[in-house]
Amino acid sequence: MLLVVRRFGGFAIAGLSGFVIDAGLTEALAAFGVSPYLGRILAVAIAITVTYAINRNFTWKERRARVSGRRARYLAVSLASIGANYLVFAAVLALLPGLRPVLAVAAGTSVGMVMNFVGYSRFVFKTDEDQAA
Repeated sequence: MLLVVRRFGGFAIAGLSGFVIDAGLTEALAAFGVSPYLGRILAVAIAITVTYAINRNFTWKERRARVSGRRARYLAVSLASIGANYLVFAAVLALLPGLRPVLAVAAGTSVGMVMNFVGYSRFVFKTDEDQAA
């Protein structure tokens, strides 16, 4: 039970860090005249790098052993959830013109968060014991 609480806490810290980077950069770039649709792409790329480090070194630290293909699987899960996240983000901005980008980022992030936790737990940070079960 303690492991689940620590893991969820680590995931929350990684997610919050990623959200702050993603939303902050998207909002800042929009303030400088960059389209939020374009700015978000850069923001997400940076956020993925940070969340990978936090998730690998804290959230699933007991599963840190080098595993072939882990970074690729992390990127694949992240890109799938980012796709859904970005679709929600873009739809919210399109449906609510004038909405601050940070609010659209929050809407998309809520969808991506669930997809990420499930994907990271089941496909990225699995152990041999998990695969046998």
